[in-house]
Amino acid sequence: MNRPRHYTAGASLVVLAGAGLIMATIAWRWGHLAYGIGVAAVVVGVVWTVALVARGTASRIALSTGAAVVIVAGAVVAVTGFPQSPPRWKMPADAQRPNGESARTGDLIIIGGTARHAETGAVAWAHEGPDATPLLVDDRLVVIGTKDGSIGVDPATGREIWRSTVAGRGIAQDGKVLVVAARDGAEATALDLATGATLWRQSGRAVMECDLGPVDRFSPAREQSHVLLVRDEKRKGNVELIDLVEGRTTIADVDCSVAARIVGEVLLQADGKKLAGRSPADGRPLWSTSVEQPWHVDGSGSTVFTPTDRAEVVGIDVTTGRSSRIAPPPGTRKVQLVSGEQRTPDVWALLDVDSGAALWNPGTGRTVKIPEAVTIRVGNVDVSSGWIGLSGATRDFTGAKTDTCWAFSPDGRLSDPFPGRICFVDDGLLEIQGNVHPIL
Repeated sequence: MNRPRHYTAGASLVVLAGAGLIMATIAWRWGHLAYGIGVAAVVVGVVWTVALVARGTASRIALSTGAAVVIVAGAVVAVTGFPQSPPRWKMPADAQRPNGESARTGDLIIIGGTARHAETGAVAWAHEGPDATPLLVDDRLVVIGTKDGSIGVDPATGREIWRSTVAGRGIAQDGKVLVVAARDGAEATALDLATGATLWRQSGRAVMECDLGPVDRFSPAREQSHVLLVRDEKRKGNVELIDLVEGRTTIADVDCSVAARIVGEVLLQADGKKLAGRSPADGRPLWSTSVEQPWHVDGSGSTVFTPTDRAEVVGIDVTTGRSSRIAPPPGTRKVQLVSGEQRTPDVWALLDVDSGAALWNPGTGRTVKIPEAVTIRVGNVDVSSGWIGLSGATRDFTGAKTDTCWAFSPDGRLSDPFPGRICFVDDGLLEIQGNVHPIL
């Protein structure tokens, strides 16, 4: 009997068994454990064969080790891909992280009172301490709120332009006037954005919108011509609409019990099973249209969108009130507007489609597929920028699932997948487990 020949045959069988298990794992999606056992069997069989064929102990060890490393490395790379190191901000552990009130101007991200370069996270300039927060962010001016006032800053240089003793939160602005709500909700103050001078004061709490009552969203001041004002917190459901320039009441009877907000030059207001449009200048009715969910209205452009009980959405022309039902692409089983807090012109809906998951823009009809997504959900929506954070799981070719995060821009760009279960997206930044990644 030729023992080495039988040993070689046995080693070959082990290799074939391992390869067969690997192929079966790929075909029937048995997962990483079965795949790993198959790879281990191939390694054992190959090392066994090398030990029988090679001459000399040193050669056997070298060839066996080399073969094992190549096989294992190849198997791992096949599943995970080559190691990647996505761009990441380098910042102190105690530095303030992106939050809902952060906002971008040019290539700078304003976080608290600090401006950081979006690509690297390097500090461009900073004002005040850890309690600072941006009240307004645009290309011409940044207003930083402090515990005892506010500062107008040139975003390009960080130079202080003006300083005011008015403190609070930025609610609305029209490029010339900024309305600041006092922290205690007792007063609304309008500041001249050119000088920081106080233009008018009104007693009451200025708010961004109504959603089952007066609410604010996590964002700097919105650009709009009027602002909602709660005169008396005890008068449930009733607020006033105030002109930003003069501070005068233009509508005294805004129903805030369900939903109301300014979009362009129209006040949108839920009215029973209808969505109504009113002139913010004098409150006269402009239009009224029946919708299934008037309390859920997304968008801030010429068309806003509301969900239905079917796999479609309704688009409403803000100027005329004309509505139309918009169907998603064929093969869609479910449509979900990603959030009731989309306040940018581009609105996206999450689709459950035959081929997996996708995001769909009902205004343009554009669809962006999410590759290899097994499960998907909306993690967060950045109200001021429209960026969307997605969390879910992907499945590799062995069938194993991996927790995954994505960032999605309002113009329809999907980031590469990032491993992680909990993530936060803020105006082109993706934060996972304390690491901040720029999505450029």
